[in-house]
Amino acid sequence: MPQLLPFPCDSPFFTAANAQPIVVTVAEAPVLEREKAADLADVIIAGERDVDLAVTLDALAARGFSRVLAEGGPSLNGQLAAAGLLDELCLTLSPLLAGGDAKRILAGPGLVTVPGWRLRSLCEQDGFLFLRYRPT
Repeated sequence: MPQLLPFPCDSPFFTAANAQPIVVTVAEAPVLEREKAADLADVIIAGERDVDLAVTLDALAARGFSRVLAEGGPSLNGQLAAAGLLDELCLTLSPLLAGGDAKRILAGPGLVTVPGWRLRSLCEQDGFLFLRYRPT
């Protein structure tokens, strides 16, 4: 069964918030946990068992958040790309080499069609490259 609130309700995310937090969950999340969250946050139900990212973005837009910066990892990036919801990619390259078994910037099932991306801006500071891409 889907879980809700993998962080304590007394965390600063809720207790020190300057604005009401938003929690995105699913209809199958435990009712008591959803009710607890609703006492502390604006709860968005976006899907039955898995979060539907398009529904999530529509719900956020309805609340006035027309621009969303997703700073997830490879799994979230892969889900956004698979759903056709990426309209920009910001990538930072560090002047350090690191090895290991880390995932790529997208992880998940292979994408059927991947649009081309065009570099829109490039900035450098202290050897770091900050790249911004948009679909062609």
